[in-house]
Amino acid sequence: MSELADTIEALAQRCREPWYVVKEPHGYPDGTSHFTHVQYDARDKSGVPLTVKSGAPLTVRVASHVTPELAELLCVLHNHTEVIVAALRQAKSN
Repeated sequence: MSELADTIEALAQRCREPWYVVKEPHGYPDGTSHFTHVQYDARDKSGVPLTVKSGAPLTVRVASHVTPELAELLCVLHNHTEVIVAALRQAKSN
């Protein structure tokens, strides 16, 4: 468990920004009403939001065209990494 906690913690250090689900509307004849994506707004090392030339936030897409359930799972796991690592470390000590 400790090795898993260490790996997750090291990977999470690279991207601290919260992830969120975006639903992109579209009309498909099968009745699907949107595409589902996972993304975050990029920030520099000091936490200042990055922008593109137009002044819009620089958005990083983590996953494209995934199921709503997978999008939610990715966000929950990423956004709660600290809790997951703490639980893994606690499980090891018990």
